[in-house]
Amino acid sequence: MKKIFLLLSVVSLFTLSSCVDDDPDVVYNNTDNYFEAEVFEVNQATFSFDANTGYYTSFYELNPALYPADMILVYRLKDVVNGSDVWEMIPKTLYYDNGDYVEFDFDFTRNDIVFYMGANYDLGTDPNFLQNQVFRVVIIPGYDNSARIDLTDYNNVIKEFNVDESNIKTLQPKK
Repeated sequence: MKKIFLLLSVVSLFTLSSCVDDDPDVVYNNTDNYFEAEVFEVNQATFSFDANTGYYTSFYELNPALYPADMILVYRLKDVVNGSDVWEMIPKTLYYDNGDYVEFDFDFTRNDIVFYMGANYDLGTDPNFLQNQVFRVVIIPGYDNSARIDLTDYNNVIKEFNVDESNIKTLQPKK
């Protein structure tokens, strides 16, 4: 009887020790620290030349400030087709047949975001790029395992994170 009890104990130990909660297909929500994705829009961004960096820049304040683990995705309004917005993720470089290119990029801190634009020609001769640019800044919680979705597709990101586009806030230029 003691041998059977010992055998069952050992089998139970191995069986229970192999139970873990690290299934990558299961999303765990911490309801005590629940955060949701937010979307901000930058309307009519105007860029000015920064002689220190050689780029055209546009600064915006993030209010409220980001949490340390938050991630930022940025999309630029590329076009409107049949009444639907076409968003492209930045950083992005646009190449033209004549060899010219325009590049868009950004960086951020917990309190602000800076959009950068550069080119291999004088952008001052092409005000279409320097004025009235529209960006969407999507802040997603860092706890989420978003590697399973296509982050380059704005519409997919909005759907995955259940963002209500009627509640998009506008970012204000940083003074």
